[in-house]
Amino acid sequence: MDRHRFDRIRNLPLEPSDYCRRWVQPDPNRSYRKACIHAIAQATGLSPHTIKDWGHNFHRRPTYVLRLLRYADLINQFRQLQTQGIVTLPPNFPQE
Repeated sequence: MDRHRFDRIRNLPLEPSDYCRRWVQPDPNRSYRKACIHAIAQATGLSPHTIKDWGHNFHRRPTYVLRLLRYADLINQFRQLQTQGIVTLPPNFPQE
């Protein structure tokens, strides 16, 4: 993938509902909405209470969240590639 294409993808907004469809797995112990709010909170660093105030379909979300979710989406994709062995991290890469 050429660099300019990657930069364009990086700048595309990602709506909270799209992020959830992509990364939230059904959990029998938690409603989908609660799981989605939790995933968005983890991705953005925002409080779940704040996210709940965005409305049922997250239509009152701030615009900057769309970029944070895109970045989180790209990191999640990178993690998948690393897990599959497609991307290898250098040995001195910081651990969590």
